[in-house]
Amino acid sequence: MNSTADIVVVGGGVIGTSVAYFAAAAGASVRVLEKERIAAGATGHGPGFFNAFGGDFSPGPHLALGLESIRLIREHMAELEQFQEAPGWFNDRPGLAPAYSAESLAHHQQMYAASGAQLEAAGAGAEWLDADQIREHEPLLGPSVLGGYLFPSVIQVDGWKLAQMYMAAAEKRGARLETAEVTGLVWEGERASGVRLADGSEVSAGHVVIAMGSWTPAASVWLGFPLPMCNLKGQLHVLRVPGDVVLKHHVIERIALMQYPDGDFLLAATPDPAPGGGLRPTDAYIRPLAERHALPEDTQLLLDTGISRFPFLEAAEVVEDRAGGRPMSVDLLPMIGTTPALSNVHIASGHGRKGIHLSAATGRLVADTVLHGRTDLAVDPAAYSPMRFMPPRL
Repeated sequence: MNSTADIVVVGGGVIGTSVAYFAAAAGASVRVLEKERIAAGATGHGPGFFNAFGGDFSPGPHLALGLESIRLIREHMAELEQFQEAPGWFNDRPGLAPAYSAESLAHHQQMYAASGAQLEAAGAGAEWLDADQIREHEPLLGPSVLGGYLFPSVIQVDGWKLAQMYMAAAEKRGARLETAEVTGLVWEGERASGVRLADGSEVSAGHVVIAMGSWTPAASVWLGFPLPMCNLKGQLHVLRVPGDVVLKHHVIERIALMQYPDGDFLLAATPDPAPGGGLRPTDAYIRPLAERHALPEDTQLLLDTGISRFPFLEAAEVVEDRAGGRPMSVDLLPMIGTTPALSNVHIASGHGRKGIHLSAATGRLVADTVLHGRTDLAVDPAAYSPMRFMPPRL
């Protein structure tokens, strides 16, 4: 395979396909190189909530990127929906962030005190509900709920669906998706001239974007620069409940529950150091890349915890288990930007549990900086730069 493009994107997950979408929309010729298939990694098993409240975001640059991504996905939803294979892939409902213990309730209120002004300035604020009010809004919550925040609108879309839409929209503008394994960079001086493939061929490019998810640290060898992240495993169930049960809200705490348009439910959990957080300590979820399968003990623990929060799930049948890693940078902020060695190799990875949510803003930011050297997004690009991992000066 020998070809040329303005931008070669390495990785066909939700981040790589978003870069392709925004870059192609700006007129660039784009090639996406994916070793397996679209959404083969973290993207393929993630429930994407465009929800900016919670322990996943810290106030400041991290939350700013999340808010810009919500704005962008709403702006581009109508175009992307043209490429969905069935109606309703964007599942927009009110969202609830409930608390089931005094400690968790206090933590929720502290988080909103820290981030509420930033949320409200972006039109993404919430209303506090006491125990009676929140049960009135969502009768399917368990009786132990103590209160929580109500968000008027939270968009949910499975990662593989969003990646498919991004890629299809990019292809309509001339982008190409190719199955190929990238094994390194080809460079001339301080710039990469393209990438080298496993079959020995090369793809020439003006710019290279590394969007390899949990496999991104492999590019550290290509660049001679540390890209530190760990593989944070998550697990979820698709559940079926007999009868005509309707959950009116996306319920998002450390145990997240939502309902698909076809009536099935999704129950998910990942670790969180916050009070009332993950099912197990965070370090129990840091797993090797090869461990993509669901663990029976986690399946049962997640189901038992879900039933305690949502008693109607007692009658649920698990129809599908999904599990896999999320690429989490060591300081929780994504890595977006260049490194010292090659000025035209751009990193777009390390988004942790919020890759689907942050995909739109990341794709737009990368496209802007690659093609124009600047962005009009309401973010500080330097905050996400991999240069923050620059070794100390000797």
